Amino acid sequence: MLVVTRLRVPIGEADTFRERAQAALGVLAAQSGYRSARLGRAVDDPELWAITSEWDGVGTWRRALSAFDVRVELMPLMAYAVDEPGAFEVLLAHNGAGGPARRGGSDLAPDAATAVPGAPPSG
Repeated sequence: MLVVTRLRVPIGEADTFRERAQAALGVLAAQSGYRSARLGRAVDDPELWAITSEWDGVGTWRRALSAFDVRVELMPLMAYAVDEPGAFEVLLAHNGAGGPARRGGSDLAPDAATAVPGAPPSG
């Protein structure tokens, strides 16, 4: 699973934000199901940042977010987050250097397109 979080950080807060993001990525890396993470900043807009991370699945990502140390380090950064969907299932991947593209079926539940978290079951 791929998680993309875009953040709008005022230029005057960039250094502090970067330090805090480094700490947050460190605690994420210690979580079960973690694969990788990156912090980047838009080349044409120095206030727009992105944190991307890869996880074994949506369950491991959600469990990682509930860990106390993750909440302590990551949640203050979410004050800068752009309000938009950020969790994506990986359906096609290419690992560069002429490596083959990997296609995969969805890891989502069959009713994922109709089920809403927190909603009562239909039926």
